[in-house]
Amino acid sequence: MRTASLLRWAGRLIGSGYFLFFMFMLLGHVFGDEPVSERSLSQVEVGMFVAIGISQVGVLLCWWKPLFGGSVMLIGWAGLICLDWSLIWNLFFALPAIAGILLIVAAWRERFSRGRVALEPASLE
Repeated sequence: MRTASLLRWAGRLIGSGYFLFFMFMLLGHVFGDEPVSERSLSQVEVGMFVAIGISQVGVLLCWWKPLFGGSVMLIGWAGLICLDWSLIWNLFFALPAIAGILLIVAAWRERFSRGRVALEPASLE
């Protein structure tokens, strides 16, 4: 049980650091004094922002539902990697995947250590 708790908190903290960094960057971009670009975003760039947004939603969800939040973080990361394969080598963009895997493993360990999930299907008798 202690290992599951440590994994869950590690996933939450890694995900929260990722969340805070992107929120800081978003606020700096929206309220900063940088000139507005004349060029519009490409479809891939918009897709990348959506994938990062999905990962951000997963970070928020992981505080209440760690298994679901971790899964959403992995889905957002997978979408990001599908759009730009070179990001798989970038450790910063791997943070939602690392946090998601930690949260999923923590939920799995917690369920199996308490015996809530049987390894074999229950009989109807």
